[in-house]
Amino acid sequence: MAKSKIFALILSSFVGGIFLYSITKTPPVVIGGVFVFGLFVLVVALLSARGGSAFGGKKNIIFGVCILFVVLGLWRSFEVFSRSDEAAAKNFPKEKITFSGKVIEEPDRRLDFSQYVVKNETYGRILVKTNLYPEYFYGDTLKLNGKISTPESNVASDFDYRTYLAKDNIFLVSRYPEIILTERPVKQGFYGNLLGVKKSFIETINKLFPEPLASFLAALLVGAKKTLPAELTEAFNRTGTSHIVAISGYNISIISAVLLNFLNYLLLPRKIVFWIIGIALVLFTLVAGAEASVVRAAIMGGLLILARREGRNYRITNAIIFAGAVMLFFNPYLLRYDAGFQLSFLATFGLVYLVPYFEKWFSRLPNFLSFRDNLAATLSAQAMTLPIVFFSFGRVSLIAPLANILILPFIPLTMLFGFLAGAIGTVSLNFAYIFVFPTWFLLSSQIWIIKLLSLLPFASI
Repeated sequence: MAKSKIFALILSSFVGGIFLYSITKTPPVVIGGVFVFGLFVLVVALLSARGGSAFGGKKNIIFGVCILFVVLGLWRSFEVFSRSDEAAAKNFPKEKITFSGKVIEEPDRRLDFSQYVVKNETYGRILVKTNLYPEYFYGDTLKLNGKISTPESNVASDFDYRTYLAKDNIFLVSRYPEIILTERPVKQGFYGNLLGVKKSFIETINKLFPEPLASFLAALLVGAKKTLPAELTEAFNRTGTSHIVAISGYNISIISAVLLNFLNYLLLPRKIVFWIIGIALVLFTLVAGAEASVVRAAIMGGLLILARREGRNYRITNAIIFAGAVMLFFNPYLLRYDAGFQLSFLATFGLVYLVPYFEKWFSRLPNFLSFRDNLAATLSAQAMTLPIVFFSFGRVSLIAPLANILILPFIPLTMLFGFLAGAIGTVSLNFAYIFVFPTWFLLSSQIWIIKLLSLLPFASI
């Protein structure tokens, strides 16, 4: 067996252990038993190999190592999942309590409320839901007076809110407490400055464009999709284009593929193309705030570019599995409870392995503006992610292939003009208007197409 396959098999065993625990919640005694069994198999195989016994073959040694990596996945999952169980077992007082906390993540502002993740020395990370105003920022120290509770875990529902928050290491919530700002830092660190740049950038976009164009562009460029109008969000869902306005490995992979096709269409040298996309991914990650989900998305986009450069499937397979195993080691919740993580990997695999087949099937189609390449990329990603989309969201868009073919080719150009308008606008609004009209035209056309297609009967089921 080739070393690359052994490497992939061992890492897959670790991932399998994490998946097994997420399904069975394997007790520690069973994990210990499996460890003893795996260790026994490995030792016997190694001793037999020295003695020339048939049991000491390479396959049995690999089998023993794989069992131990399954145990590693089980143990790591048990260690992380038990934190959520310990938090859920705590009895918090029903009356209000006073506690302090520091805002440690970018504020989550919705249409009618805000959410803040604050860190308290006693209780850890707490999700605080409150009114839109007064507004608080990353780094603020708050004094809060309210009730603390564990998130509800509705067994009858398909959505487990407790597990959904646990994947972000949040085990407690506080709803609409009394809040007093006690300290606002004079100087922000690197992450705080990034969020400041992002906030300023979004404010500039809001000055340059009317709604819903401003929200659409902000979602495209920095993933600020939570202020999109409900009607437009529903249109995205019905047409299967919601990935365009979500910072996930799914949309980064597709947009990277479209951008790659677009730059190749311009006949730029391959090395320059890869450098352009690589720098674009880094800038996108920084402007979006460099959150964990954004970094994961950038990693998946980078792996896709690596796959196109290498042109060797076994190398990219190992790279994808290795990236996934590292992410899961730090956060085992992602495998089962983070749809974005699942879509990221499936979309990337689709773009690596299914695209060649679709390209053969569509070989007679014209490739004007990379039409054929974008069609193959879109269908490959959607075909691979269809089961997750169906079971996670309960909806499949029948119009998605057509919608994506009409929209995706123009997304890179929209992002380019929109970024230039926003970046220049932070310095001078007057000069920014040079890029406002082409951006306005592209955004308006895309929204019109999405809304029109969403009205068609059986657009989604």
